[in-house]
Amino acid sequence: MSRSIMKPCLLAVFLTSAGLLTACGGGSVSVTSPNSSPTTSAGTISGLGSVILNGIRYETIGASVLDADDNSVIYSPFGLGMTVSIETLASSANMARIIHVQSGIKGGTSAVNSNAKTLNVSGLPVSTDATTFIVNEDGTVGSFADLPNSQVEVYGLPQSDGTFKATRIEIKAFAPFVQLVGVVSNLNTANSTLTLGNSNNTVTVSYASATAPPGLANGTVASVHTLATATASSYAASSLYLRSPNSATFNQYATHYAGTSGVGNEVNELYGMVSSLTTTVAGCTLQVQGITTSLASAALCTSIQNGDYVEVKGLLSDGMLAASRLEFKSAGGDRSLPGYSDDSNDSDGDHLKYSRLLTATSSSASNSPSSRYTSESSASYEIYGMLSQCAASTCTLTSNGTVLIADLSTAAWEHGAVTSGWVEAKGYMSSATAFKVTKIESKR
Repeated sequence: MSRSIMKPCLLAVFLTSAGLLTACGGGSVSVTSPNSSPTTSAGTISGLGSVILNGIRYETIGASVLDADDNSVIYSPFGLGMTVSIETLASSANMARIIHVQSGIKGGTSAVNSNAKTLNVSGLPVSTDATTFIVNEDGTVGSFADLPNSQVEVYGLPQSDGTFKATRIEIKAFAPFVQLVGVVSNLNTANSTLTLGNSNNTVTVSYASATAPPGLANGTVASVHTLATATASSYAASSLYLRSPNSATFNQYATHYAGTSGVGNEVNELYGMVSSLTTTVAGCTLQVQGITTSLASAALCTSIQNGDYVEVKGLLSDGMLAASRLEFKSAGGDRSLPGYSDDSNDSDGDHLKYSRLLTATSSSASNSPSSRYTSESSASYEIYGMLSQCAASTCTLTSNGTVLIADLSTAAWEHGAVTSGWVEAKGYMSSATAFKVTKIESKR
């Protein structure tokens, strides 16, 4: 993700034929204009290892990542359930150029109902379900039980009834400035006031000190930034932004929420290294991109090792991904799997499909350790981790508890080289413990 600040988004463009809004802060399916003009797609992130949006995998290194409201630069990594819009160029449709993150409601929680799985954040009503991804400050997966008396940021989808459907909840260590996102009602332009929420939980916003955006009206979706750090029934807006002309724009995000396979039980996708591999009665659990994944196949689990690079697909529920497909992409790609022969179909009916990336050209070559690793672009992926202990072109790269040797001898640096700190790196496994970096970017 780039540090450079790009110019603010242009005005939204309505797509008459599709009935969808395409712009920074709006929701849409992908649209391409002639003459190599930008292609924009908006929705909810369903996969990591780059990012997957609306079933398309986008490379993110080199992209300018900005807040959708004020275009401030964002350095933190992407996460499942974030709502974003991605702009590319027609000449490189899978290379993100600008990514606008549609930040959510920020503030303190109250009225947390563990039975109904609802809560209030900064006074606004928020609903959740099993697919809502909850993450702690340290990056570990959280649960609904962690939400009472917490400071959070909630990404999600504003609903026409004034509620907010959470797709991702991040628990914060410190109280942020309150931010409100919702459907505008009771707009009073003479007094510069409006309300957000529903009949049971309403907050009043005074925007006398902020500039009202063009198009602000009842029924539009607005984002309100404040200088408050405590929950209240009314807030003074320090700035006010229009997100969408109606909530239906955001509801389309759920319609287009999909993985690259397009299969109903493979919505979420994770690309990355296996860690924390643990045998279970049904098979095993492991972590990919820090997210616990369950595999219901003892035969397949016996062939997986910590440090393998895999692509795993399935459904996320209560913070765990139940895998329906696993593909080895590099390390271990040529391992034999005695008693397991599913490959592209589910012949044994265990609801888990398997495939592997073969780099060997003969049976004798497949016995060579070097044949288990590949430099093919299909095996490359992006990871976010800590760079340290650099000597010449070799460094240590630690990601989600896995320690790798990073070979930067031919790496292309975005925006200047560093020898330590958080980085986003693209590359492939050249051995069981070595990551060959092809492109890398420092994070601040």
